[in-house]
Amino acid sequence: MKLYLIKKKKDRKYSSEACAKAAAGVTLEHDVSGRPVAIGGPFVSVSDTKNWWALLTADSPCGLDLEEGGRSLTAASAKKLHALEQQYLAGLEPLSSEWREEFLSIWVRKEAYMKFCGEGLRMGLAKFSVLDADLNYAKTVQAKNYPAAQVGSIDPGRGLYAAVALETPEVLESVELCPYEGQTEREIMDEAADLLAGRAYLSGDLQKKLRTKGYDAEETAETIDRLQELGYLDDEAYAKSFASDAARKGKGKLRIARELAQKGADAATAKAAIEAVSEEEDQLSERERAMEAAQKMLRGAEKPDEKMLARIGRRLSSLGYEPSVIWDVLGKLKS
Repeated sequence: MKLYLIKKKKDRKYSSEACAKAAAGVTLEHDVSGRPVAIGGPFVSVSDTKNWWALLTADSPCGLDLEEGGRSLTAASAKKLHALEQQYLAGLEPLSSEWREEFLSIWVRKEAYMKFCGEGLRMGLAKFSVLDADLNYAKTVQAKNYPAAQVGSIDPGRGLYAAVALETPEVLESVELCPYEGQTEREIMDEAADLLAGRAYLSGDLQKKLRTKGYDAEETAETIDRLQELGYLDDEAYAKSFASDAARKGKGKLRIARELAQKGADAATAKAAIEAVSEEEDQLSERERAMEAAQKMLRGAEKPDEKMLARIGRRLSSLGYEPSVIWDVLGKLKS
């Protein structure tokens, strides 16, 4: 297993998806319980503090928790724990350095196990103990109705406390500090407004752009919906404008449809835009535009030879004209 660490900077945005990609080349999604899952990759677990983000990768199901040594604590914090853990801490001077060290050691083990179970804090801190009956740290932890895990601490240095819970024991191969600096901390609506000020976007294209800037899927989808409500995003108008401009440049229906799809337009929107352009009186017909493109290649020559006809056919095909249109143009050029 490996541990990846990212030191957060002030006024920067750190999403788990962006951090995992930057640190370990891992693409994250979440299962129904909210637990992170690496697509086509190793088993993973994530931990996030005020100043640090961490990713554990392992060969079997795992859980990770990371806490900062300077975390604010009160003596009442121990009252949330299992009775055995409270008993152990009661023998130490509250909030002393030893008490803080043991409290955090207990805490990271508990959270690591709860993440291993896919529950997190909703599982309940008092329902199980990471200490055995002799008040020693247990190597195997199992809460009622939950699977057993091998639980132990790891040392990431840097004044951090960390623990892992594993289905099968593994050796920590390395702790890697990654140079990822996150994304600028900005309101997503401001980011979207700046992008739209630069050029028009299809909703799908803008959504992809915002996701690459580190905003998560839920807030991005909500922003797109709001921009559509306010009229700042109009896929139909964008598609029609794009199709009209492409037609004036000599592109055919197939090419226009393909380019709209690449920009995130759905098939129905692209089709409606192309049909609208075809109906405009000031636009040449598909065959007229194809013939115009062919005439530009001829440069005044009256009768093209077979080699030139083949070149014209390839050019018209690359511009996205339908085969029937291409054959019609080539036939007229031959006659």
